[in-house]
Amino acid sequence: MKKLTLVLILIASAASACKTSAVAGSEGNHATSSNPKADVLAASQKFIALNSLSGKIEAVAETPFKQQVEYVAPDRYHVVYRDDAGGEVEMIMAGSSSYVRSGDTWNETPDSTNPTPTMRNSFTDEALKSISDVKFEGEETVNGTPALVYSYKLVTVVGNFPVTQKIWVSRNSGVPIKCYVEYSTGPIRTLTTTFDTETPVTIELPVK
Repeated sequence: MKKLTLVLILIASAASACKTSAVAGSEGNHATSSNPKADVLAASQKFIALNSLSGKIEAVAETPFKQQVEYVAPDRYHVVYRDDAGGEVEMIMAGSSSYVRSGDTWNETPDSTNPTPTMRNSFTDEALKSISDVKFEGEETVNGTPALVYSYKLVTVVGNFPVTQKIWVSRNSGVPIKCYVEYSTGPIRTLTTTFDTETPVTIELPVK
């Protein structure tokens, strides 16, 4: 249980630092403005307004790990976590309920206070209050999609870690499709997350 708790904390920390159907009316040729902070805020608002998520996370850490995370509004999450020490956890969360997979069986966890990974925390109003040193870094391509690149500093909602974050905002949708986070303290050094903003996501709760 102690190892599982540590894994859950890493999951939440990773997700807070960095969905998936397009927002109506969001398609178009998005360009940078003369105010990079306003651009980041606008992209974050579109990200938060999405209805579902799929993301792949790779962490350089004391114990490197990978995650596959799916989100469906308003509060469902499916997380698959694997680390280089052999740790593996698959979880489904819905509101205050959490289920952990053991073989072919899903068991509801007795502690409903486990941290919930949202992959949205760093794009919320609460986190964005702390952003500073926002810069437009240029244009790049992410998996064939042209993107605008921004960097900035913020303090994470989970753990209150000061980080430097870089996001790639799709020129087509105006939504972040990749982020890279550098931590100055804590067990995680860097996180790279790529978002799938096209594939529909469904999350079914385990049958009791």
